[in-house]
Amino acid sequence: MVQTMAVIMIRMNTIRTVFSIKRLLVPFLVLAALALFHAALVSSLLALGFSGAADAITLNNPDVAEAQARKYREQSLGLEFAPRQEALTISLDYWQQAISARPLWPYYHLGALDAEVLLQDSAAVQKRIQHMIALAPNERGLDEGFLILAFIAWDWVGDAEKPWLLTRLGMVKRSTLRQVFSYAKQANNHRDICSHLPWKKVKRLCKQ
Repeated sequence: MVQTMAVIMIRMNTIRTVFSIKRLLVPFLVLAALALFHAALVSSLLALGFSGAADAITLNNPDVAEAQARKYREQSLGLEFAPRQEALTISLDYWQQAISARPLWPYYHLGALDAEVLLQDSAAVQKRIQHMIALAPNERGLDEGFLILAFIAWDWVGDAEKPWLLTRLGMVKRSTLRQVFSYAKQANNHRDICSHLPWKKVKRLCKQ
């Protein structure tokens, strides 16, 4: 009889434990399902180009911030000065949100640098270039975009960073060098390229 009662008590305790686990597990599973649904919804909205809708239902999502930053940058094209500056400022704010969420991802800094160059914020450009060189000195995927922006804004680049950028430009493939040189020449900032890179590498460009 005692053994039977013990078995019954053990079974009852087991049932209570299982029931307690289920009570705890159900809310967790519901939350997990909602999180998955939310992530899928945000991803779908971004894929369809509805970054504003995605932004309205998210918080601190760097992918959404990046999409919004690119949207406002695109909207700034063709606008007159004041609305263009406003759109670029909003774009920069979104890049800063993305950077805050993922500070070590250098491509967000590249987007921010683009906005700062277009806003003609010389102090911010100089600081951003310094930071990017320190953050990702070996990220070759940055080369073309980073060097184009740096040579467009060459007069704002710090003296300590110019040798690094010229050395980096000397390492890129010829097509990238041509692209960077083209933008540098439009900004009348190509003279240092012709003066500091090996003549064999730049003579065709610099003779134009």
